[in-house]
Amino acid sequence: MTILTINLSLSILLMILLPLLKKRIFLRNLRGRLLALCCIAIMIRALIPLEFSFSQTIRVSRVLPPIRDMLKYPLAIGNFSVKISWFLFFLWILTALILILKKLLLYIRMQRTIRRLPDCEEEAITNIMWELYKKYPSAKHIKIVRTDLNISPLAAGIKNPVILLPTYQFSDTEYRMILEHELLHCIRHDVPVKFAADILCSVYWWNPLFYLLRRRIFELIELGNDRQLTASFSLEEKAAYMQCLLSTAKNISNGPIPFTLSFNTHEGKALDRRICLIKEFRPIKPAKERIALIALLVLLWGFTSFTLEPYALPEAVSGIVFNKDNSYIIQCGDVYEIYYLGKLYFTLESIEYLNPDIPISQKEGDD
Repeated sequence: MTILTINLSLSILLMILLPLLKKRIFLRNLRGRLLALCCIAIMIRALIPLEFSFSQTIRVSRVLPPIRDMLKYPLAIGNFSVKISWFLFFLWILTALILILKKLLLYIRMQRTIRRLPDCEEEAITNIMWELYKKYPSAKHIKIVRTDLNISPLAAGIKNPVILLPTYQFSDTEYRMILEHELLHCIRHDVPVKFAADILCSVYWWNPLFYLLRRRIFELIELGNDRQLTASFSLEEKAAYMQCLLSTAKNISNGPIPFTLSFNTHEGKALDRRICLIKEFRPIKPAKERIALIALLVLLWGFTSFTLEPYALPEAVSGIVFNKDNSYIIQCGDVYEIYYLGKLYFTLESIEYLNPDIPISQKEGDD
């Protein structure tokens, strides 16, 4: 039930957080990368379905008790019998492993294909890259290759990043903006962040909110990159950059490619939001950013610091108040027999919510 509880609380948090991550007032005043890493933290918390020592237990007498009882019901598979909870857990883990393995194999095949692509030796691009290497010395190891696919320029690779350029011809100004954009992705290690989000989403493949969260992470990564790239741009340069995004979206296929960060993969409202934010980015104020970060962490802590425990007494005891004068408890192994006025009324697996003053004794013959 702890896994169910953590995912329920995180799902509630995501239903609150996801709409906020579309609000321009937050996106223009906060770093996209910071928000993306906070979203990654939510995914990682889902991978650790453990109760903290400070967690509060909330007794739930509706909905959860029937679910708990259903999960305990044995399911017959051939000559074997297994609880539904264990069957669902096995199905969850098996599917997650299959999805992750498929993604890793796809990544390996893609890397092999990229390594076979020819280096880009066009003089105009080479000259631009040498200028960018002076601005970003740590980017000298990044290769530029050409592909005949009709795709948006993109950055790929975790250990050995590579920038792929399509055969579509851009102007020198566009090439400079595109190449600097992709170089920043490599320098900022955005590809591993996207890779991690994709893998974590595969673990919780059955929760649609995690797919929405993954999409938001990808968008936040791009917004963070746009902010850093255009920080020193004039209004004319920002206008040229926005026009480059729009023309790329119009003239080149923008379908998502796994484990890569394309110059432009957003369409519709996401692209409109990105264009508008480039004009509206505000200088980062550390104090506001710290407050926002603390608020997000407090929300994450608050929504995962409680545990829902299914609890329901038999209907026959409705209205009865158990106390030390009318009741006593006999422990029989892992269950407890509850006696009222000298008669056995029911048995429980936990007596956490009964009056602690009720006397408890061991059944005769038990150690």
